[in-house]
Amino acid sequence: MQNPNLRPELPGQSFDDDEPDLLELVTVIAENLKLLILGPLVVGLMALGYTYTQTPVFTARTTIIPPSSQAAGAAAAILGQLGGLGGLGGLIAGGAGAPGGKHMAYLNSDLLRDQVIRQFDLQKRWGHSHISQSREALSKAIEILDDKKSGLIRVEFTDPDPKFSAELVNAYVATLSRLLGESAIVEARERREFLEQQVSEAMRKSYQSPQVRDAVIQGLIQQTEASRLAERQPNPNISQVDKAEPPAMKSGPKRTKTAVIATLSTAAILLVFVFIRYAILSARARPESAAKLDRIRRIFSR
Repeated sequence: MQNPNLRPELPGQSFDDDEPDLLELVTVIAENLKLLILGPLVVGLMALGYTYTQTPVFTARTTIIPPSSQAAGAAAAILGQLGGLGGLGGLIAGGAGAPGGKHMAYLNSDLLRDQVIRQFDLQKRWGHSHISQSREALSKAIEILDDKKSGLIRVEFTDPDPKFSAELVNAYVATLSRLLGESAIVEARERREFLEQQVSEAMRKSYQSPQVRDAVIQGLIQQTEASRLAERQPNPNISQVDKAEPPAMKSGPKRTKTAVIATLSTAAILLVFVFIRYAILSARARPESAAKLDRIRRIFSR
């Protein structure tokens, strides 16, 4: 009579305890070595062949240097030291902010995307019935990287047409410059109007000495004139470190990377499959485990 505590042996295998040891696992791998080698190789070759059916794409890129806002910050600090000016320094500093913050906000905005979409008629080019589809496609095709350490912003766009990819990247920068210019004019106008009110109030206000009064009024007038000039300034100078040029080398599809990933992924999946199948066969060889498996199978069959 067979001892119920002993696990029945599978063909070609022997089990000395309830837990498989390293030698058993190596034996399982050796018995399925052909599957574990040929399977990933076939899938990897299929993935490699598939990449040859894909349209090559090209990535154009440019690096820009946002205009510095140090001057506005310095002006705010000076006005903040002039007595009794309240939120004037804060208003001027509000237009400064982090140099890259506003630029990144515009670069990732639908406002800028929509202008680029209309400029290149991307809805028609990409066959989209609604502009929201073109926005989503454009946001996926373009990549905007903000280097916090250097303050540089890199813009990249990928498309099957290398010339078009370069044109669109440069258009992104030109549109950003225009939007920033419009925003700067609005901010300068608001500052000027606020400063003019402050000049009127300073002239009516009493001070401890005429020297303080003259210094406050003179500072306000100078800032008012500076804001008036800022309203007439052209778009901010956004420097392009490298203007986008049509790339000569394709950036995709990445054939080697695709084949390697497909091969390794398939190998991992097949290895898990082999071990799961081994565990099930081992369980079926034990009466107590076989009963549990039958019960699980009946539950799922319902």
